Amino acid sequence: MKGRQNVIKKLLIVAVLTVFAISTASFAFASETEVLMKMLLKKGMLTQAEYEEVMGELKADTKDNQWKEHVDKHITHAEEAGPALADGLSIAGGITIVGQGTSGNDKNSPPAEDVIDGNISADLEISTSIGESGEAFLAIEAGEGSGLEGDEIASFWGVNADAGVASTLDLTEAWYEHRFLNNMVTFTIGKLNLTNYFDGNDAANDETTQFLAPGFVNSIAIEFPDNSAAARLTIRPSELFDISIGTQSDGWEDIIENNFFIIEADVKPEFGGLHGNYRIYAWTNRGNHTELKDAAKDKEQGSGYGVSIDQQITDSLTLFGRIGYQDKKLYEFDIAWSGGLALSGSLWGRDDDVLGVAYGQALLSNDNKEVLTAAGTSPGNESHFEAYYSLSVNEHISVSPDIQVITNASGDDDFNTVIVGAVRGQITF
Repeated sequence: MKGRQNVIKKLLIVAVLTVFAISTASFAFASETEVLMKMLLKKGMLTQAEYEEVMGELKADTKDNQWKEHVDKHITHAEEAGPALADGLSIAGGITIVGQGTSGNDKNSPPAEDVIDGNISADLEISTSIGESGEAFLAIEAGEGSGLEGDEIASFWGVNADAGVASTLDLTEAWYEHRFLNNMVTFTIGKLNLTNYFDGNDAANDETTQFLAPGFVNSIAIEFPDNSAAARLTIRPSELFDISIGTQSDGWEDIIENNFFIIEADVKPEFGGLHGNYRIYAWTNRGNHTELKDAAKDKEQGSGYGVSIDQQITDSLTLFGRIGYQDKKLYEFDIAWSGGLALSGSLWGRDDDVLGVAYGQALLSNDNKEVLTAAGTSPGNESHFEAYYSLSVNEHISVSPDIQVITNASGDDDFNTVIVGAVRGQITF
């Protein structure tokens, strides 16, 4: 008789878990599952220990899934992050060190030289739960060194997205987030980095562990403003689809004027256990812009649209691509595209290593070609190649050799091709 009761008890637990899975897929409230479990506990079909064990697993699953609506670069939300402290408080940090040098830059004019520059950045993140559906988040960052970015090689694509961090402590993010309807709706407000929510990409979105060049971290055909007052709303009616809207000011003065707006729809299919992300977006920047060929038109609004895709081909191989379009009358290039792959080291017995290869171009707008030609510069589309190998030393440290090849930097066909070599070290804790 006792054995029969144990079988019935296990069947009931399985039934409840099934109901939970179905309700999660259809986004019913998680509280319904808890009510069912309490009923079983009250009727003596479950012990208190069994109740707490099952509910703990369900709540853990919910917490694990709540951040999967977008590519999240926050260390506190990463899968490898350490356990949360008491009362839902999480603290995490990272240090990134980069050394970069050029070859062939000494052949460019005005007289340039081949140099080796470096930079370091460090960030600290603090996150805490507010009730069952809220979170408060704070990120502080500081660094030294601009590397090769800007002063050595002026490029549309850029060479080091981690460089140029302020030497003083900077409050880079501070926001509150609330989730409604069992995570179907998420609203975030405060000082945000909108690249954490828009134009994401599983294979190319993090300069500390993936590609270094800014053009492979996010599309250079989106005029994202610097972190400032912002809000975003994500509606997630199913696991397959979500839509997000974001707005950000150009500072803390007149925060409702000259805003940046973006809307993005994400489709996330799965084919035979292989995941994909297909994102399409449109944006506008209401700040004043000047037309390239008519300086009198200096109050124009910028706009653009594009897609970002990543798709697992095998368990070890992910392909990715981006293409973005922006107003040809206002911007030096009107199309930027890129594509590449990320290959897991599991193929050669190094599960935590990653090999990344990418190529992209910034295609000059016709208006800019005319401007450059009139100024005596031969126009040419900028091309950028990058490859890196992330070598995992342990779960907290990785080292990444990196190489980039730049052609026609800033659209100058007379710019001699430059090779940029780098070594990056990343420490998380």
